[in-house]
Amino acid sequence: MESQQLLATNPINPGEQLLKLPAEKWPPAIASLKPYSVTVGPGMVDITTKLFFDGGWGYGFATDKHNLTMLVECWSELGHDVYWHGPC
Repeated sequence: MESQQLLATNPINPGEQLLKLPAEKWPPAIASLKPYSVTVGPGMVDITTKLFFDGGWGYGFATDKHNLTMLVECWSELGHDVYWHGPC
């Protein structure tokens, strides 16, 4: 999975800032979603597809849902450590 590859090639330790990846570093499947942004953090990848004042819409990848960028209640599990969120 491309999100796992991003985590392996862009390791972020707890306490470090999130890393916003430039579009040229987005893997093909993620780029095909035409995201607004792709961010790597400790144990997670956040793919924002549409920005909105309260978080917008997008996907997240994390082995632990608590590592995602929004409140746990905002995320719906799609399976295989992939989550979806709308405005929350």
